[in-house]
Amino acid sequence: MNMIYVLVFIASIFIFFNPANSLAQLDVNNTSDEKALETIQLGTPILQKLSDNKIYMVTLKSGQASAAYGLNFEIVFLNATSTNLNTPPANAESNVSTDKNASVGMTVPSVVEQVIPVKSFDIRILGNNGNELFNKVKEVPHGGRILEKVDIKNYTGHITIDISNIILDPSWNDIVKKQLNQTSDTSKTISDSVKFESEVIKS
Repeated sequence: MNMIYVLVFIASIFIFFNPANSLAQLDVNNTSDEKALETIQLGTPILQKLSDNKIYMVTLKSGQASAAYGLNFEIVFLNATSTNLNTPPANAESNVSTDKNASVGMTVPSVVEQVIPVKSFDIRILGNNGNELFNKVKEVPHGGRILEKVDIKNYTGHITIDISNIILDPSWNDIVKKQLNQTSDTSKTISDSVKFESEVIKS
């Protein structure tokens, strides 16, 4: 009987000091745990493109995000004369979003962004075969930037991000018209659009 007590005591000590080993083994073999650790992001961390009417240098900043939270990226409407950042600078750093640590974005400390205020815009995201993955109208950014959280239902592959009906904040009408050398009625709504081709990758 004493021998049984000794064996139970030894086993208890082993389990107490080595719980992580057992749990780790379970996690590795658990498919649902593996999926929970998967992340998605755009294939290129920073995308920039001049808008169709040459008002904005539209920037998409993508970071890793948990697949459970969906695809996260920031849209920034910069002045058309802004520096192109399609490839991250050497001193670009990753930073964790304040949104429940769900995403990781890009910080570019050496670049001063000349953001243009936008009243609203529409956005559509299409998959490889033209199927609509996301559609939202009259998105209202804060000044000239907004963080998009998109549920693409585990889709990976080529996507088209179509940003249209970009309405300039009326307070900037005169400034932009001078920039574009336009002399038409400054009270008229100024609209623009841009389209990106990218891909969603999973890791």
